[in-house]
Amino acid sequence: MIPDPGVKLTRVSEILGTRVALAGPGRAGRAFARSWTRAGGRIATVIRRKPEASEPPELAGAAAASLSESRFPDCDILVLAVPDDAIEDVAASLAPRIACRLAFHLSGALPSDALAALRARGASVASLHPVRPFTGASDEDWAGTHVAVEGDSAASAAGEELARFVGAKPFRLTAEAKPIYHASASLAAGGAVAVLAVAVRGWMAAGIPEHVAREALSDLSSRATAAAGHQPFAQALTGAVARRDIGTIRSHAAALAGFPEALALYRALAEEILRVTEGRGREDLVRDALRSGPD
Repeated sequence: MIPDPGVKLTRVSEILGTRVALAGPGRAGRAFARSWTRAGGRIATVIRRKPEASEPPELAGAAAASLSESRFPDCDILVLAVPDDAIEDVAASLAPRIACRLAFHLSGALPSDALAALRARGASVASLHPVRPFTGASDEDWAGTHVAVEGDSAASAAGEELARFVGAKPFRLTAEAKPIYHASASLAAGGAVAVLAVAVRGWMAAGIPEHVAREALSDLSSRATAAAGHQPFAQALTGAVARRDIGTIRSHAAALAGFPEALALYRALAEEILRVTEGRGREDLVRDALRSGPD
């Protein structure tokens, strides 16, 4: 059972005895459930709009409940794994029908105040946002993932312990910082894939089949970003702009002249590379080379 508010979850027995209800188990929610059950915990109740005919292994044995039911079993922890736009409404809908000590949502963009209706019924609330993409694959979990924690003191402390229990790496965040935090995470995830999509189109224009381009360029991208996880950006960056290869940069700009969106992206990214590698010289020459294509 969860200790009284203000007391951290410090013993495995306290965590394993916790009754967890999972509302709207989407990709991130199922990944959490997978980590939770692998660590020895159990999901007590699964709340869906419509119960499924069969549940995945990580939810096996959980009591199935429809969102339309008049009352739900009490729980120690309620996890809302619903889309961002639904969190506040679902919390308000559940609040009079479920008793919980702690409530979490999994949004990286919304503050824990989205769970205000549950707080008003006595729950300590927080958000837990796993910093990784979830595709719905059956082996995805939270192990090794950084998790942003924001919210009430008791729920945040318990959330950190839960994250560590499932093998994740929690860090604290303020509610005010969440928009820039999440926008930046979106750039690193969806933004990186969007850049990759543009690069793949370039290779296809060069006559390379799409499946070859996706496989080769995604491997190149993942290796480059992996290096940035272990080295300063100035050391991890490669390519013509980082090396100040003026002739190559000029040829890139010319090659992208018929691909204006790619050229605009190349120029914008080049400016960031110049900022990160400031002091190497020839910055004016790089910018001149970039302007050799059409404005």
